[in-house]
Amino acid sequence: MKVKICGITRAEDARMAIEYGADALGFVHELSSPRALEDEAAKWIGDLPPFVIKVAVFGRVDRAPAKSFYDFTQGVEWDVLPEAAPKRVHVLRLRKGQKANDFVMQTVNSGALLLDAFREEAYGGTGHTVDWDLAAEIVQRSVRPVILAGGLNASNVQEAVRRVRPYAVDVSSGVERAAGIKDWEKMREFIELAKSA
Repeated sequence: MKVKICGITRAEDARMAIEYGADALGFVHELSSPRALEDEAAKWIGDLPPFVIKVAVFGRVDRAPAKSFYDFTQGVEWDVLPEAAPKRVHVLRLRKGQKANDFVMQTVNSGALLLDAFREEAYGGTGHTVDWDLAAEIVQRSVRPVILAGGLNASNVQEAVRRVRPYAVDVSSGVERAAGIKDWEKMREFIELAKSA
């Protein structure tokens, strides 16, 4: 199981996530998020070890991320498209009562899908879980890797992995002390439990 730790705002949190075995790190550039990084403040990302995936995270992708830092661009809405389609992670925000068919045509031109809970007030990082049965059906029908997000934490990640069988899991608020400030023990526990599920 691959693990992405998202919403990182501090170099020390990024380095600890890598030390604990995170496969990918997410850095938020959605200005409406409490975890948003200014482009200039994020130069330390380029100094992180090379064999961990770095993801520029947006709600609406309205500008190109700093290309030298990032391997993937993640977003819900796309005003600007990355140059290479496989470098795009398309976020599907799931609402109650939806069916897998509702998402079939939304997966064009992306290298991977990320499933998160729909909330009116934010694009992500809200701590709300998705319908795991719906998520599992999307995983079964998708021709692309599917990343499960939405309300995951150490207490539910193993059940989520068993029920949904995603390619990877993504966590932000579930391993935090405050928005953008990671709790290292929660990160370590989450990564260990996800990878052993």
